[in-house]
Amino acid sequence: MAYQTGDLILDDHYNGFANGNSPNNVNKIWGTGAGIFGYGQSNTISTVDTDTTVQATQWNTLLSRMRSIADHQGTGITTSDSGQIATGDPLTAITTISADITTIGNAKTTVAANNVTLSNAVTGTRTFTGTWSSAVVHEVKYTFASVDAARYFFNAGGTIRWNGSMNGFTSDPKTLDWENLFETKFNVFSFGATSSSVSGNGTMDSNNNNTGTGYYDLTGTDYNVIFKMFGGQLTYSYYNTNFIQIEVKTNGTAGDNSANGNEITIKATMQDAASDDGSADDTMDGNLVSNWGYNKPNQNHLNNDACGTITTAEVSQSQS
Repeated sequence: MAYQTGDLILDDHYNGFANGNSPNNVNKIWGTGAGIFGYGQSNTISTVDTDTTVQATQWNTLLSRMRSIADHQGTGITTSDSGQIATGDPLTAITTISADITTIGNAKTTVAANNVTLSNAVTGTRTFTGTWSSAVVHEVKYTFASVDAARYFFNAGGTIRWNGSMNGFTSDPKTLDWENLFETKFNVFSFGATSSSVSGNGTMDSNNNNTGTGYYDLTGTDYNVIFKMFGGQLTYSYYNTNFIQIEVKTNGTAGDNSANGNEITIKATMQDAASDDGSADDTMDGNLVSNWGYNKPNQNHLNNDACGTITTAEVSQSQS
């Protein structure tokens, strides 16, 4: 049914906005949803019976939920907030509502920076203190209470993070190149619902630059290579076979609502493959920090903590 300026708000209009329209409706984004839809919030919108008058309070609740979603995302919408309709007002169409629901639906996995809370140096973080000349490999698993809790985390803009850093090392060309690779070129790895990123300014290996791979894109239960970045990007090009590689896998459990697992394991490999140039020791020393964390959606605008507790644990570590 068309929805135009001057229309009365009918029950089927309201129910469509609240719960029935496809692909986007408010409850699908705010409530349980399925797959990439759903924040897991409990205060969803009740529909009305056929031929029942939609009350001003119900309409205002719908507008309020739309505003909460938009504010959580940091998305601009044009429909006014709740409270604009008073009892006794003629309930005529607000023509922006359909477009605004499409907008918040399209931005469903987006989150404003202040609406996630960083947990840094979580269990699994390790400082490698020995010398190494071959590789450091570190695996950590993130476990959510359920597959739906994992969906809610990623759907509401949550991300898993890793970064490496070095300190207390002997200053020579190779260790300086590794420091530059960790802290400037690669920097922080983030893994979200449908994408991954690094915050550094280095050049990624073109064959392993999978920015479009996130939680819902993982295939099978084996590792998926997300990123690989080579060294030699400071002033020492002869270290261009050293690399950082990030791989991610899931246990793949779908549950009833098309999730993609509640256990996410990430492996960070730091491979020192370059031959020494003859002027520097081929062995790295000092402290190599492999730091794990996550950005969890908070309740600035959400009604409840649908993500629950996230447990992290070291799976394996090696230094050689």
